[in-house]
Amino acid sequence: MGRKSNLEKIYRVECENGYYLFKLNSLLEKRHRTKNSVLVEKNIDFNTIQRIVIGNLSRVDLTTIAKLCNELNCKFEDIIEYVNYDKKK
Repeated sequence: MGRKSNLEKIYRVECENGYYLFKLNSLLEKRHRTKNSVLVEKNIDFNTIQRIVIGNLSRVDLTTIAKLCNELNCKFEDIIEYVNYDKKK
């Protein structure tokens, strides 16, 4: 029986009025894909994908997100979702 990975599937990053959910790891798992397979196919830098996975971003490169959405057949919010605390009530 295989060991379950300790890697987080969804990373939560707090911000002023809500939080971001970075869901690329979870999406890759659902699509049975690896980061390496996607970055090779779409010519994306490993560090860029890793920053998107863990939410270590100061800005989002829309071209990179579009490449990921195209390759994984998904929407922007399947990769990065913003949750507004005010809207949760």
